[in-house]
Amino acid sequence: MRKIFLILTLFSIFSCVNKKEKTSTELEMQKEFKKNNSDSLDIQIPKDEIGKDSLAHHYICYLDNETSSIKIWISFTEKDKAIGIKYKGQTDSIQLIFDKEEYIEGGAHPTIIKYYSELYNGKVNGIYKLTHSGNWDYVEYTRGKDGKIFNFTIDHNSDPYGKKPCF
Repeated sequence: MRKIFLILTLFSIFSCVNKKEKTSTELEMQKEFKKNNSDSLDIQIPKDEIGKDSLAHHYICYLDNETSSIKIWISFTEKDKAIGIKYKGQTDSIQLIFDKEEYIEGGAHPTIIKYYSELYNGKVNGIYKLTHSGNWDYVEYTRGKDGKIFNFTIDHNSDPYGKKPCF
């Protein structure tokens, strides 16, 4: 009986070790997104956000962590504010609206996390979490309709921080 208990205890410990725990901020963002989008929320585009892609200072290209053929680029202003995202194969970019920022000290480089709402056809369609630390950039996209999460990592081979999009 002790062996069974020991095995079950070890199994439960190791099964929890590899699971990524969401921060309280991530959980709050997801709850807020679901609450605000339960009725397919319509929002107005702020006047200072219209035409932001024309103000792009640089672009970062990313590859999907699971399917390397899926590529995105995100355009940024001179002050590193994301303003648009485009998936390879799409004709137009999608507008991003800044939500909030976190700054985490520690390690060799601080970590900066910025949250953006994806604005598609006048409605919030998903949430992007952009993480920057040193020369690494990551994107986590939570799709609004089903909460599915997609992860991307900077493509260092596609002229990162370049003046032109990678595709």
